[in-house]
Amino acid sequence: MKKLLFVALALFVGAGVYAQKGKVNAAEAYIDNGDLEAAEERLEDAYTHKRSADWPKTYIVAAKLETAKYKKSKDIQDLKDAVDHYMKAIELDKADKGRFENEIKVALTFFVNELTNAGIEGFNEQNYENAMVAFENVLKVNDLEMFQKENPTVDTAIIYNTALAAYNAKNWDKASEYLEESIEYSYGGGDAVLLLHQVYGTMQDSTKMAENLQTGFEKYPEDDRLLTQLINYYLETKQNDAAKAYLNQAIEKDPENATYYYARGVLADQAKNYENAIEDYKKALELQEDYFDALYNLGVIYYNKAIEQMNVANDETDHAKFQKEKAKADELFKTSLPYMEKAHEAKPEEISVLESLKGLYYRFEMMDKYDEVDAKIKALRGE
Repeated sequence: MKKLLFVALALFVGAGVYAQKGKVNAAEAYIDNGDLEAAEERLEDAYTHKRSADWPKTYIVAAKLETAKYKKSKDIQDLKDAVDHYMKAIELDKADKGRFENEIKVALTFFVNELTNAGIEGFNEQNYENAMVAFENVLKVNDLEMFQKENPTVDTAIIYNTALAAYNAKNWDKASEYLEESIEYSYGGGDAVLLLHQVYGTMQDSTKMAENLQTGFEKYPEDDRLLTQLINYYLETKQNDAAKAYLNQAIEKDPENATYYYARGVLADQAKNYENAIEDYKKALELQEDYFDALYNLGVIYYNKAIEQMNVANDETDHAKFQKEKAKADELFKTSLPYMEKAHEAKPEEISVLESLKGLYYRFEMMDKYDEVDAKIKALRGE
């Protein structure tokens, strides 16, 4: 009698388990037929029974339900929930000797396509946060042991897409993480390096800005944008020796680029190495005759030299010596004048140039031009 009772109880328990698992299978059928509400009801029942709550299949079907819900709602949370369900199924399946591994793998293979499409849709709709979440989860799935043990590859395109989505979403931590990874795998070329430079700039991480540009230039030495950005970075941060070293490289690579000569001239100018500055400014003008900054800086150098020479002249007590030294100053003022006039042609409304011309015209008693320039200055100032 006891034996019969035991068998009866076992059959009863077994029937309960099969009933709950049957609800999971029924939920899957409802999903296939598009009745998501009925599927959800069946799964809710399955969650309350220990045997079905610990059954990997329950979470495979739950993930499929969330994926179907996403297709209707386009709510990214549904896809995130689907990922969580798949991860739960994998966790339970490991304790169940991997009986559902193939089924999970097949389901995930189709699911990755859904995630990828969601990422693309997010981009197209400029919902970059959603795009980032979708692409991140593609990476999460691809990194699972069940895929890596057969095909241990890295999807560099998805890493870069995740980085772009994070960048556009202004999620700087994620953007830097995935851009760094892209660069490590040599994906994205100079574009990835320059984007990461902007990210570090936004994050105000000057150390990483320099390291990134240096690494990028080493990887892509033919990308002139990186060299230019390196030069600009060192100029902006007043690291003149480093800036000059990269400028020399830049000039060697592109000797017809006027900007490089001008920038090197500025460094020499700042170091008060005026002869070298003059040489580089003039070389810049050979290549681009209307280069305003080079014209103006040359005019300023000669103008300032003339002022210094006038101070020398004024220190002379002997009239003859004074005249001799003053004549040297006048020559320097005369040398400055055409550069200032050409700078004015390049930028007719630049007040600093007009002020310099006004002083030079007065010095050389060119009063018609003096009056013309004076009137322009007053008009620009609204006087």
